[in-house]
Amino acid sequence: MSGKILRLKRLGIEPGRRLLIFPLDHGVTCGPIPGLVRLESAIQMGVSGEVDALVLHKGMLRLLESVPSRLPGIFMHLSGSTQLGPNVHHKVLVGTVEEAIRRGADGVSVHVNLSDPAEPLMLHDVGQIGSECARWQMPLLVMIYVRGGEEMTERKDLSIAHAARVAAELGADCVKLPAPCNDEVLKEIVLSLPVPVVVAGGTKHRNTTTFLQRIERALQAGARGVAIGRNVFQHEHPERMLRAVQRLVHEGVPASQAWVDD
Repeated sequence: MSGKILRLKRLGIEPGRRLLIFPLDHGVTCGPIPGLVRLESAIQMGVSGEVDALVLHKGMLRLLESVPSRLPGIFMHLSGSTQLGPNVHHKVLVGTVEEAIRRGADGVSVHVNLSDPAEPLMLHDVGQIGSECARWQMPLLVMIYVRGGEEMTERKDLSIAHAARVAAELGADCVKLPAPCNDEVLKEIVLSLPVPVVVAGGTKHRNTTTFLQRIERALQAGARGVAIGRNVFQHEHPERMLRAVQRLVHEGVPASQAWVDD
């Protein structure tokens, strides 16, 4: 069995298995936002909530040393930019695959923004990381978005399909993307790619029921799972929200029954 297969298993990425990723990498871009001021608390919530994988920047992997229970899979995030800079959408590499292996990560993730002036540089970077991952047998999660101010229209949906194809073509083992407005487009994306697709939670939603229904539709359209951060750790009841997402993803509970009051 190859090293990549073993690592994919540790991340929960296996044929026929759904996937819940808990991204906690927002601090570089946004700073200490609500819900992540004490990152160790969010990590513990993810561990207790039995997520399949966490996404963390390299400096925060040290917080895992004090977690008493069994850890989920760990993606070390290799992309960075800040809201303080001239172009928050221009992601640059802030780590390497070899470093992620040394630090104990099970996989790496990179973020790419298409339709941005820096797109060629980001494509170069993800291609380079894809090659390094092949060399080191390291799983690669590509988080890919289309920028440029378009509304979520049919044109934007087609752009998302293009973005998904870019990620797979450049070596992704799993693709994270925003959910298209049209569920049929997501179905076509899933069928066209040789790797699993997870849908991003996106910006904070005001309505919990609507958000859970959105996840349900994505799963019904064939998404392998979800990658949800802010809509959990910034929720009024984050532990309950995480439990609701777990019930949707791993227990197959309908959205209408996923939320459980204490």
